Amino acid sequence: MAESLQEGARRLAKPWLDKGYRAAGLHVYRAADSSELYAKFRLEHPDGDKAPEGRKIIRPFHANGNGSCVMGEPKFQRGAKPLYRLTLLASKPGQPVIFVEGEKDCDALVKLGAVSTTTGSASSDDTADLLPLAGRTCWLWADNDDEGRAYMGRIAKRLQELGATIEAIDVEKLGLPPKGGAADWVQTRQDATYADLEALPRLVPQPHPAIAVAADLEGGDFLIRNLSDIEAKPVRWLWPGRIARGKVSMIAGHPGLGKSQITAALAAVVTTGGSWPVDRTPCERGRVILLNAEDDAADTIRPRMEAAGADVTRCEVLDSVVTGFAADGEPVTRGFSLREDLRRLGKLLETRTDVALIVIDPISAYMAGVDSHVNSDVRAVLAPLGDLAGRHGVAVVCVSHLNKGNGKGTPGEAMMRVTGSLAFVAAARAMFLVTRDQEDPNRRLFVTGKNNIGKDGTGLAFSVESYTLSSGIETSRVMWEPTPITITADEAMAPAVEDEERTMTDDAIDLLNDALSVGRVQARDIKRRAGEAGISDKALRIARNKLGIVVSRTGFGAEIQSFWALPGSAVLPSEPISALQISGARMEVEGTNGGADDPGEPF
Repeated sequence: MAESLQEGARRLAKPWLDKGYRAAGLHVYRAADSSELYAKFRLEHPDGDKAPEGRKIIRPFHANGNGSCVMGEPKFQRGAKPLYRLTLLASKPGQPVIFVEGEKDCDALVKLGAVSTTTGSASSDDTADLLPLAGRTCWLWADNDDEGRAYMGRIAKRLQELGATIEAIDVEKLGLPPKGGAADWVQTRQDATYADLEALPRLVPQPHPAIAVAADLEGGDFLIRNLSDIEAKPVRWLWPGRIARGKVSMIAGHPGLGKSQITAALAAVVTTGGSWPVDRTPCERGRVILLNAEDDAADTIRPRMEAAGADVTRCEVLDSVVTGFAADGEPVTRGFSLREDLRRLGKLLETRTDVALIVIDPISAYMAGVDSHVNSDVRAVLAPLGDLAGRHGVAVVCVSHLNKGNGKGTPGEAMMRVTGSLAFVAAARAMFLVTRDQEDPNRRLFVTGKNNIGKDGTGLAFSVESYTLSSGIETSRVMWEPTPITITADEAMAPAVEDEERTMTDDAIDLLNDALSVGRVQARDIKRRAGEAGISDKALRIARNKLGIVVSRTGFGAEIQSFWALPGSAVLPSEPISALQISGARMEVEGTNGGADDPGEPF
């Protein structure tokens, strides 16, 4: 007899239930004909964040066709993954749809008589099929964080393409806690009704005046802009021919070659309205914002800025994000995240209209929760960063490291050397590589690896010299040579690889530090990335031992999974926000009633 989803949930959840986790709910995803496709179970631990594997466990699973359930979602074509509560959407075609981020929020609103749906998480919007919402009235209810707002922004764009009427719930007027959603709002209003939902403050997005919807097209609608409606504009340069305002650029190189000193030199020109090296073109004076995760502001960043000649009154260091205040009035902070805090950064730029340059050094330190080796994940972060740069007319310069490469000097090899996904390089309009001159170990090269908008393909040579400030503090600065160089990035990088004192184990250590910076990761994913990077199993094993990687396992038999984490790491990989109602070891389904997607009785 085939195992039901409910039975499968109990069996698959048992390893965590044995560790003290409690069943908290089950969500069943259905096709338009009400047939079951897959489900998610949710477990919670009474110890909260101190629990063995975090405060909650959310896992998708499905029937494998052989009479039993297995972990994971079924394979859907991209853009074909069904919405949650699809049958409810079909049963009430005339009612507005409240679009939320997670299943828990969705179920809470359905209990009040609403029609609600979700793609399942803030990272799944591009995989879902939104066609069932074409032409409908949709109210978008974002979670109270930047990630939630960005998610709803992407959903709004897709729904607009489908001819939907869109209104956004004004989340800032609801008094929700950070990251709070619709379920939190319902929980604080035990007597809430559907009328209260209708009375929520809403914003009506204004469509772009130059966008027309071409309807009645076989296979879907398109957003079309007539080219005559688009105003032609010249590129606004920060450093003419090299670094543009309103764009993302990148500087990459191995540690210790002067990347950070170069960014100090850029800041000096910008903050003083000085002249750029070699061609001596003047720069419009502006403010600089620095995000630096590797250097201390007091003993490294400021001395370098002073040595470079920067106006430090126009340099600001973005240290952290304030999330609240403690009882004693002290701010509660966390690190800046490109994934969560771009909206906050945009608000900061609205108050500092003279900002011309933002330096992110290194960019990998600000990609928390993002797999930097997955193109789609990287693009999902860097595309909004590019949009922010364009809206505010600032130049964003990201600093990155290099991987080992193969040293063959093949065409395009230089661009392939940037650590992480190729999407980093693809997102940058210009990318520059810093390397040693093989004929002079004290000479460094700043060469163009890519420039999509500038015609100047020349590079610059420089040296990093020691410098003593008037205060007696020892630091360093860049000294540019007066004439450009014409060597290509591939030519400059090929011999450098042969002399790099790095081993495959070093590359493995870099990969582990990068991949595990987000928390626990499945061992099989780490091994896959290592294989793609040409790292042997032996080198990976040595690196794992050197770093003292913590290995943990979950599940039993064929379901066992192995995870790796950096020592002392308490960060778990982000989970899709889901919702389920289970009490004790007995599960109650929300969203099942004779095959429909309405709240049902406990099974």
